[in-house]
Amino acid sequence: MKAVSLQCNYRVNPLGIDDMTPRLSWICQGGKKQIAYQITVSGEDGDLLWTSGKVETDRMHGAYDGPKLKSAQRVHWAVRLWDENGQIEDSESAWFEMGLLESSDWTAKWIAGVDTDRKERLSADCFQKRFALRGEVKRARLYATACGVYSAVLNGVRLPGVLAPGCTEYDKRLYYQVYDLTALLKAENELTFTVADGWFKGKLGSTNEEYVFGTQLKFLAQLVIEYADGSRETVGTDESWRWSNDGPVLYADLMDGEVFDARKAPSFSQNAALTSYPVCPTASPADGILEQEVFSPELRITPSGARILDFKQNLAGYVRFHVRGEAGQQIRLRLGEALDHGEFSDLTLQMDLPGLPVKRQEIVYTCAGGEEVFRPDFFYSGFRYALVEGLDTVDPADFEAVAVYSALRFTGSFACSNQKLTQFARNTLWSLKGNFVDIPTDCPQREKSGWTGDAQIFAKTACYFADPAAFYRKWLRDVRDCQEPSGRVPNVCPRIRSAEGKRDMLNGAIGWADAAVILPYTLWKLYGDEQFIRENLELMLGWRDYMIQAAADKSFYHLPDGMPVKNQIAPYLLGDSPYAKYIIESGLHWGEWCEPGVDGVEELLRPKAEITTAYMHYSMELLDEMLRSVDLPEEAALCREYAEGAKKAYNYHFVRDGKIQAPRQAPMVRALALGLLDTETAGRVAADLNRSAVERQYTVGTGFLSTPFVLGVLTQYGYLDTAYRMLENTVAPGWLAMVEQGATTVWENYLAYDENGHPLKQSMNHYSPGAVCAFLFDTVCGIEVKKENRFTIRPLPGGSLRWAEASYDSPYGTVCSRWERTADGTAFHIEIPSNTEAELTLPDGTQRILSCGSYSYLLKPIPDQKQ
Repeated sequence: MKAVSLQCNYRVNPLGIDDMTPRLSWICQGGKKQIAYQITVSGEDGDLLWTSGKVETDRMHGAYDGPKLKSAQRVHWAVRLWDENGQIEDSESAWFEMGLLESSDWTAKWIAGVDTDRKERLSADCFQKRFALRGEVKRARLYATACGVYSAVLNGVRLPGVLAPGCTEYDKRLYYQVYDLTALLKAENELTFTVADGWFKGKLGSTNEEYVFGTQLKFLAQLVIEYADGSRETVGTDESWRWSNDGPVLYADLMDGEVFDARKAPSFSQNAALTSYPVCPTASPADGILEQEVFSPELRITPSGARILDFKQNLAGYVRFHVRGEAGQQIRLRLGEALDHGEFSDLTLQMDLPGLPVKRQEIVYTCAGGEEVFRPDFFYSGFRYALVEGLDTVDPADFEAVAVYSALRFTGSFACSNQKLTQFARNTLWSLKGNFVDIPTDCPQREKSGWTGDAQIFAKTACYFADPAAFYRKWLRDVRDCQEPSGRVPNVCPRIRSAEGKRDMLNGAIGWADAAVILPYTLWKLYGDEQFIRENLELMLGWRDYMIQAAADKSFYHLPDGMPVKNQIAPYLLGDSPYAKYIIESGLHWGEWCEPGVDGVEELLRPKAEITTAYMHYSMELLDEMLRSVDLPEEAALCREYAEGAKKAYNYHFVRDGKIQAPRQAPMVRALALGLLDTETAGRVAADLNRSAVERQYTVGTGFLSTPFVLGVLTQYGYLDTAYRMLENTVAPGWLAMVEQGATTVWENYLAYDENGHPLKQSMNHYSPGAVCAFLFDTVCGIEVKKENRFTIRPLPGGSLRWAEASYDSPYGTVCSRWERTADGTAFHIEIPSNTEAELTLPDGTQRILSCGSYSYLLKPIPDQKQ
């Protein structure tokens, strides 16, 4: 048995980390059972730094516990395994390298442009440093960050990565990137950086607010060169670096796009200005944003004669192109997700809110003359189509769309006999890619914002399709950085406004900001890693305390007469209650966003005690379980009190005679999924939910919060046929209605075009409704992680499907499940990875405990019984 897929903090050979006790993990290949492991860590010279010794366990991870590691230190590590027969085998070697661990390690100085600290959108800053080497180089590391986003070029070679240093709560945290430049250095060198506005200074969120984090772009870089003779040299940013902002990037914005004049080149005519920034950069826990898949287009000539490139896939990224133009010739590419009767449309980019500036999402390129190649460095967008203007002839071979998203390892695949359902799973994966751009965003075109509600409902599905542990660790830091002293968690992290104003009441929306608890819980359960609990303890306990404070706030009962809102909310207040302390009635909450047939704005204004009480129970129950796991019983006891109190409050106020009072699917699903009902009442509510689904002709009647649960609770209470009918329904509102309309990603809503075929003003790349894809893995094919090294496999064939298959490369190895209906019965094939077990339950009730290996079963059909 051999340890493979070695990871340090869920990353492969990470360059630049600041964790002094990193988690070292692997999966087992060959053999059946790991009975012991030994981790060995050594320095670059091969000297032993630390060994775990022989640890008798089947756990496939440990933590470094050796001498304190130093800044920039690279170490190598390997794992020795003992299998069930006592056989020993060593893994290949992996490595990790420490970053700059102390603020004193930064000898470089912050620099900026001259006279650039103003509320004005300026051309990009360009910085240059020329330097010579003084000997043979052993190792060279560049550490770089910016207040803004940067691109770097050394000796004509562009360094990898996109939109570095990424999106953070800049006044709390700033990440740096580490580059290995050893092979790129020459005797004489030129290092240049271009810095543009990005998330720091540019437009953010739905309101396009600018200057949220600052008005001046700043830059910090430090190149550390180790020579073969043992000496060191540091080339750091300071006032000797040259600067100008007269280069080709005239304007760059994450929303609007990029304006580029290829006739221009930076003059570097002045020295950079020294500046400062109060945040010491730290190493990111996740890998950065990269260029990914590339798509070639098809040229369409519209009825009006316009030239449109169709890349056949809605994606997040940009267009890269090759042109042959005259000097001064201007080419414009406008990017969009939809066509309107064959013509270009950017309606899905726009918002209906009055007074907002229009987003442009375009590239404006001025030619230098001759053969030219261009890609934008400081902009990405959500698009499928590009309207090309300014060229006499458009050759589609000169253009390609480049997908841009965070570095991820993709782990899950699903396919079945219903091609529309297979396509929907593919669409969901593409919406994941388009919205995992350093943070989990809601959409890549009109907002690009880290909405908590979207993130928490999609987390389980994301973990089937990909391995986002490091990605989510990074974003949870952003959430912690955004948390207010009261414990309230904003709805969007990092923030997108300098001051919330009237929108502040929406922060801390229940069911959305509960991501502070739900996401760590989901990751803990799937990865078996208590560090997800420990890292987020302060965040989760703060959110708990905020919920308790919010429940104690009964100010809605004491609004002064004459306030228009008083009459609006009065019918929804509960009045005197023996359980008042467990019910949140204050504040505004997004609730079931995009619930079919419900006016979202009108719904937003009313109190939502049913939702807040349900999530008071749910979050407190999850937190109680986590706190007990890390041995904090006193903290857990308070959570237990509120979990049980909220459950009693829910049944007291919202359940009558075994029925949920609100006659909508969402409260029924919520009460069942979040464990709010006793067994008898749950059976009645499930029957009502099933009846509602049938009456709606199997269309979806739930909004953002409850849609991920609806198929699961129907199945749990014996309505598998209804669940499949809802899943396979092709009429809106229904998931496959999107596929029927030609979707290649998941939409914010189930229809993207009105009855006349015009595109609607909504996002066509919103992964939230795709959260239902967890059902394809955990129910259709029946794969679930039960606990560390253990799965449950419970496939449930149904609907029109003749066959279905799923593969999940879990933290414990790859597990596969396939079933197919044949003339002889239903055939099942299961594959279980080494060092794991699975509890298999077949549809006839047969149960088996499976160790690693491949298994096949045939369930013969039950003959019809004559009455």
